[in-house]
Amino acid sequence: MKPWLKILIGLVLGVIFGLVTGRDYHFLMVVGRIFIDLLKMLVGIIVFASICTGICHIHDPKKLGRIGIRTLVFYFITTLVAVAFGLLLGHIIKPGAGLSLACMDGGCTNNVSVSLLDFISGIVPANPFAAFAEGNILQIIIFAVFFAYAIIMAGEKGKPILAVLESVSEVMYSLTHTIMKFAPYGVFALIATSVGSVGGRVIKPLLELLLANYIGFLFMMIIVFPLSIRLFARMRIMPYFKGMKDAFVMAFTTSSSSATLPVSLECARDHLGVSEDISGFVMSLGSTINMNGAAIGQVLAATFIAQAYGIELSFLQIGVLILTSLLSAVGAAGIPGTGIIMLSMVLNSIGLPLEGIALVAGIDRIREMGSAVINIMGDGVATLYVAKKEGKINEERYHKVTWYE
Repeated sequence: MKPWLKILIGLVLGVIFGLVTGRDYHFLMVVGRIFIDLLKMLVGIIVFASICTGICHIHDPKKLGRIGIRTLVFYFITTLVAVAFGLLLGHIIKPGAGLSLACMDGGCTNNVSVSLLDFISGIVPANPFAAFAEGNILQIIIFAVFFAYAIIMAGEKGKPILAVLESVSEVMYSLTHTIMKFAPYGVFALIATSVGSVGGRVIKPLLELLLANYIGFLFMMIIVFPLSIRLFARMRIMPYFKGMKDAFVMAFTTSSSSATLPVSLECARDHLGVSEDISGFVMSLGSTINMNGAAIGQVLAATFIAQAYGIELSFLQIGVLILTSLLSAVGAAGIPGTGIIMLSMVLNSIGLPLEGIALVAGIDRIREMGSAVINIMGDGVATLYVAKKEGKINEERYHKVTWYE
């Protein structure tokens, strides 16, 4: 049986079990957490090795700059589109309207602001080993860029280090295959826990918030990304969705775009025919800074909370909301639960009550399932676009991919 089919079976059985029992069993929660931790165990090393080898293989500084600019511009534009559409959905559906919640004694506004300079300085690692220990992917990426540049500048003496990193990448891919054998069981535990905890207690406004999120996800999935593939990459659309299906299923069931990175890299390399240097660089970078789904979730959650507390956002606050949603999407690690943490940054920036976070916490895991799919879908489309522009894709392999692989 194909791995993706086993994972889907685990997903369906998990939903049935969660609905029937209506409980979030601690044992299953532990099993799911272990599976997520096994995947997270791979991410830091894979990101570091992939970016270093990708940059070193693209040793021409002009070519590296061209690829980097194309990647960043693509990520910025798609995330901005996601934020704008999420804001539009929030004002059309108005999921929080009518709740008329009262603020606590502190009032409905706060004066805490986010320092952009602190955010920028925080991405530079004072201690790269601490960045690995803490799983700070953004700092790992910065260190990897400088480390790869140093390898290139070292010339012949840097090649042994590059060879080691190439070996590390292959070893981590092998380890990924081993861990993925446990995926059906981990997926069953995660889904059973999520469905069991939420059950039928989701009230109408929260359902409307979820609906708004998934409409936003569908907008990116069936309009923005297919148009990007056709207009920018000049490739057929269906082979992309066929080739990346394993990554989509993994992202949906784990709610983690970072944990899905090893599977995404494998799909891009083996199914889409994208070269290792391009896929390693673009996808590893995208796993942290390209969070289209998270951006939609952040702006919708903030809009929902403002409506729930009867707060009318000014044009200035809406502008700040767009900016901080972009920044929070860049700074958020692609792991379950991070969205709630980054939401506090967004709420602080526009003076919304932080107690509103409790409103959306119960459904955040269901939102993250769709969000993770959109996140890694954007990474894959960007990889396809950059690879086509650089002539680093096996088009014959791309067009021959089937649903059964």
